[in-house]
Amino acid sequence: MEGHIHEHDDHMVEIGQEVSSSLKTCGESPCGFSDTKTSSLEAQERVTSMRKLLIALLLCAIFIVVEVVGGIKANSLAILTDAAHLLSDVAAFAISLFSLWASGWEANPRQSYGFFRIEILGALVSIQMIWLLAGILVYEAIVRLHNGSGQVEGSLMFLVSALGLLVNITMAILLGHSHSHGHGTNNHHHHDDESEVLIEQKKQRNVNIQGAYLHVLGDSIQSVGVMIGGAIIWYKPEWKIIDLICTLVFSVIVLGTTIGMLRNILEVLMESTPREINAAMVEKGVCEIEEVVAVHELHIWAITLAKFLLACHVKITPEADADMVLDKIIDYIKREHNISHVTIQIER
Repeated sequence: MEGHIHEHDDHMVEIGQEVSSSLKTCGESPCGFSDTKTSSLEAQERVTSMRKLLIALLLCAIFIVVEVVGGIKANSLAILTDAAHLLSDVAAFAISLFSLWASGWEANPRQSYGFFRIEILGALVSIQMIWLLAGILVYEAIVRLHNGSGQVEGSLMFLVSALGLLVNITMAILLGHSHSHGHGTNNHHHHDDESEVLIEQKKQRNVNIQGAYLHVLGDSIQSVGVMIGGAIIWYKPEWKIIDLICTLVFSVIVLGTTIGMLRNILEVLMESTPREINAAMVEKGVCEIEEVVAVHELHIWAITLAKFLLACHVKITPEADADMVLDKIIDYIKREHNISHVTIQIER
């Protein structure tokens, strides 16, 4: 059995998706995992996305203060719950913003995969904070249901939630412009690695903006619910229990929105095969390449959300050209499974 390692300019490197055949060198930086060699246009697009996320984050942060003050003055737990939901959005926006910022950081010999996983750690901390706040609000709602609560100012509750809806609409317009563009696809194979990196980074920015946009839509629905509750209490002050019911319902909704994120975080930290990728189909597709005899030691994982990696050993026929087979395998994995970083050990 013979292992195949590509040699160039007296340096030995593993064949990876992000290593250009004309630039296969090691020493100055980790091979093939730095995304920083980008064009001025790509940098400008990243700055634009960051600016929009920053504006959305600041709007959310300012209105959180408004809702906390309004919720206390109106004696409304529902408004405070909405503020907690907004806090989860601030955390999500901050994580997306940091992700875009960190995408320009170079990998180094100590952090050979770069700093992508900081996004995952930040998301985990934000989820813990959201659960703590939701738990406090649920506890307070149960205590008020048992012991009774003071008068709830339905008019103030309605006005604050209406203002929240206006803020959410503003953010939806801001983020919706980016969300509605850049979804085109290109099915042609590109041999230029820099172009592939630019395409991948643009997709990642679209994912960040789209995620923020969906958060805003969820907030808008909650604001409408609080508005309806406030209008009812404004009309019938004795129905103040609606405020507590809204608190319990929206707390469950807030917690529910974190379940999917927590599942994704745990899968990344456990280095599970991403749900978007069928490992059996990957192995089958590689084995269908004419010169391939077998595939083993197949590992697929994610360094962060939507950034997938693959490593495997591939046994080929004795007479096959190893470089040609490598090109075929990498092209197939990139094209069919959208895995951005591939490392393959050829064996005979």
